[in-house]
Amino acid sequence: MIYVKASAQHGRGVFAACDIAPGTVLIVFKGPLLRRAEVEPGSYHLQIGEDLYLGASGEADDYVNHSCEPNAGFREGLSLCALRAIRAGEEITWDYSCAIDEEDFAGFACACGAPACRGVVRSFRHLDRVTRERLRIWALPYLRGRHRD
Repeated sequence: MIYVKASAQHGRGVFAACDIAPGTVLIVFKGPLLRRAEVEPGSYHLQIGEDLYLGASGEADDYVNHSCEPNAGFREGLSLCALRAIRAGEEITWDYSCAIDEEDFAGFACACGAPACRGVVRSFRHLDRVTRERLRIWALPYLRGRHRD
């Protein structure tokens, strides 16, 4: 259903091998559990709790790129699901702000190219209230109830 190949956005990315229906589970993220102090800067990792991260798995979940207008999001636990129909050959993306929640995270420049690109990927807590509310349904479980406005 998915495959990894070169991505114009950022080195490598994950792409749909066939048409995918909305709600389809695309990837379940996995990897070794790490504390923040164990996370190497620049490494593949996913924040799943206040001080809990998944390290690189060596599989496709390490290569799903960010978009400010993603076609995938987290629905249950660490399952990344299609938010809408995804065409064969389309790159699968999710909004990284739906997992990051570090007070001191400075953010980084976004290169997603979406028409509504925010320009910077930030911690969920540093997004404006309207954006947090819009993204809450796609966020990882630890964030969904944490930042109620």
